[in-house]
Amino acid sequence: MKRFQKLALTLAAATAWAMPAAAQEIPGQKQMRLIVPYSAGGTSDILGRKLAEQLSARLQRPVIVENKAGAGGAIGTEATVRADADGSTILLHSGAIATEPAIKAKLPYDVTRDLMSITTVVRGPFALLVSNDLPVKNVADLVKYAQANPEKVNFGTPGIGTSVHFASELFKSAAKAPVTHVPYKGASAALTGLMGGEVQMVIDPLSTAKRYAEGGKVKALAITTAQRSDLWPGMTTVAESGVPGFNAAVWYGLYVPAKTPAATVQMLNKEFVAILQSPEMREWLTSQGLEAVGDTPQQAQDQLVEEIKTWKELARTAGIQPQ
Repeated sequence: MKRFQKLALTLAAATAWAMPAAAQEIPGQKQMRLIVPYSAGGTSDILGRKLAEQLSARLQRPVIVENKAGAGGAIGTEATVRADADGSTILLHSGAIATEPAIKAKLPYDVTRDLMSITTVVRGPFALLVSNDLPVKNVADLVKYAQANPEKVNFGTPGIGTSVHFASELFKSAAKAPVTHVPYKGASAALTGLMGGEVQMVIDPLSTAKRYAEGGKVKALAITTAQRSDLWPGMTTVAESGVPGFNAAVWYGLYVPAKTPAATVQMLNKEFVAILQSPEMREWLTSQGLEAVGDTPQQAQDQLVEEIKTWKELARTAGIQPQ
């Protein structure tokens, strides 16, 4: 009996020795899960499954994706906040995690107090699209037209409080353009509204926007990031073509419960940064209209704090009332 016990202990020790260091930071008996706070099939879900697949391969243990959709991402975020703070539960969230505190009067958590950033995963431009019928050729033309025709330019978004809504409100404020918000139920509906003439302007993530523009269904005037992007060579920015200083981006970050040990957060950061630096992952991200980031936990946390501050102020000046 003692021989079998010794053998079992020896095998357990050998298994632990063989596991990657990051895996040893997380309890071996715990199921690792990556929470996506949106429905299956969207960009968040696709990105989450790609990251989970890569992390599973590196840690040599299963990482399952759980879609916890609802309440604009709040259900999935709350599930993460309430999870064990041991690294076994990871949240993938879009930039909407920073707009949420600006539009919701009561949340069952405080994003910056109850979550810790692992890293910013990706960042990418939005594109500023207008209908083919709108008589403008560039951003400067659009601003002049909107100022001269304050009742004729409406902008569509996937809904109130979305990242696209806030990027559009930022454009409205920075350009001093009297454009009117028309919220839709989803990005596809907003684009359909643009093509059908219900709205004249839509800000949309690059991957979709580029496809529609190159197909001749809409006109692309510029991308929204501060610098031009290799993801759309030759496309000008909003900042250099009529609205100096303008900068808005699509981004996704990874988070764990705030009390997760610092060593575990650092280990997860190391693993995800390695994933993001791989040529295979970078090529795949490019196909999705995104660019790998992979910053430090502190850099990602600082960005989150700053974005929340920015969007809260914009909501106040734009008259968006928390509900």
